[in-house]
Amino acid sequence: MSKRITLKLIIIGILGLLLWIPLLLEQGVIYERMSYRSQVVNDIASKWTGQQTISGPIAIIPWHIKYQEQQWSEKEKTYKTVNRKLSGKHLLLPTKLTSHADIKNDTRSRGIYQIPVYSGNLNIEAEFSNAKLLKHKAQLEKKYKGQMLWGQARMTVLISDTRGIVSEPDAQWGESKLSFTSGSHLKANMQGINAEVPSFLASKLSTTSMSLSMQIKGMETLLITPTGDNSRINMKSDWPHPSFTGRHLPTNYDISETGFTAQWDTSPFSGDLNTVLQSCQENRNCNLSSYAVGTEFIDPVDMYSQAERAIKYGLLFIAVTFMLFFLFEVLKKLQIHPIQYGMVGMALALFYLLLISLSEHIPFAWAYIVATTACCGLLGIYLSAVLKSSQRGGSFAAGITVLYGLLYMIISSEDFALLMGSVLIFSILAIGMLSTRKVNWYQISSTNEKQAEKRDLDLKTDETGEARIPK
Repeated sequence: MSKRITLKLIIIGILGLLLWIPLLLEQGVIYERMSYRSQVVNDIASKWTGQQTISGPIAIIPWHIKYQEQQWSEKEKTYKTVNRKLSGKHLLLPTKLTSHADIKNDTRSRGIYQIPVYSGNLNIEAEFSNAKLLKHKAQLEKKYKGQMLWGQARMTVLISDTRGIVSEPDAQWGESKLSFTSGSHLKANMQGINAEVPSFLASKLSTTSMSLSMQIKGMETLLITPTGDNSRINMKSDWPHPSFTGRHLPTNYDISETGFTAQWDTSPFSGDLNTVLQSCQENRNCNLSSYAVGTEFIDPVDMYSQAERAIKYGLLFIAVTFMLFFLFEVLKKLQIHPIQYGMVGMALALFYLLLISLSEHIPFAWAYIVATTACCGLLGIYLSAVLKSSQRGGSFAAGITVLYGLLYMIISSEDFALLMGSVLIFSILAIGMLSTRKVNWYQISSTNEKQAEKRDLDLKTDETGEARIPK
């Protein structure tokens, strides 16, 4: 192959690698803007309310048992009867739980950023059985041969950010009204509210119902832990773009332009909540929220994530354009200077910076259209002069416009993005191979080399018009 063509390919390759630098810098700009948006989210959360996870209700019943124990006395050389006392807390989950959350969504703005927030009503109905308490009491009294006594029972509801409680909860325990105060009464460092519960620890098996209604507010995410042996969580919202999250997906859901409804059902086999709950009482590590279900109120068009996905194809677009330039230069015997390669490459690279800056002020789709029109229009005008034909320049610009259109389809499709991207790359390679399958590269190299020698000879022609034959 001609040394000139080889050198040209090397220069083009170096240019392509150098153009990777602005792409990396633009990717850094995306991460910087994402970080700034996260700071805005934290700032709004500090003044509004953060993401909410609600767990409960959970009954906390203290107990103690007095018993006697025989202890050996070295001084008196005999066994003595010693009075002992053992105490603890029993955590009781409801046997049945039904929760209804009716959420209204809004946005809070800070500068150019809008963060989804919500407020609404949460209604909880639960049933508690004292069967486990009676069993626990019988086991301890049998083991220690003493009498077990119960203390003042409390009902607690864990809330990740208690600032989100808009008004005093309205709660009923059987026929009695409950008055809540702040604090979870668990050893684990968790926020919540609690209330004293009238005694329901009868000597016979019984079931008591509880109802709780309160207004809540939060931001971005709402999770509810199904703490009942059998639980049903219902959620309704006017947000049309939910992202269901948590330990379980909804059993049933319906999403429309006016909002969504969702329902989660869990059984005693869904997880060992009692073991997890015990760790909340015994130490500061409490993983109860890992069993929560709910939704994230997401923005369906995340401009930064889409721009980040688009910029990953930036080097490919530059390589494809350079490949087409090179084929035009070789097959059509055009002269394209490396600086002209660089100019076109910079226009392609700066497309992403233009896209990022525009998408912060107008919808992403419109930002993409404006950025594509600006870059492809500039390339069309410039390439018409470089390729010495407005038709060729327009064709190139149209081809790049098609590529950007395909790229938009790729970044807009989360489920098929990898497949579409792979097909696009393979198609470009196939077009390049099939369009040059009959090209005799050795003949082109020889022809180009002779033409180069002729141009060098013409340059050595003196003012008289006589050629100087090189020795």
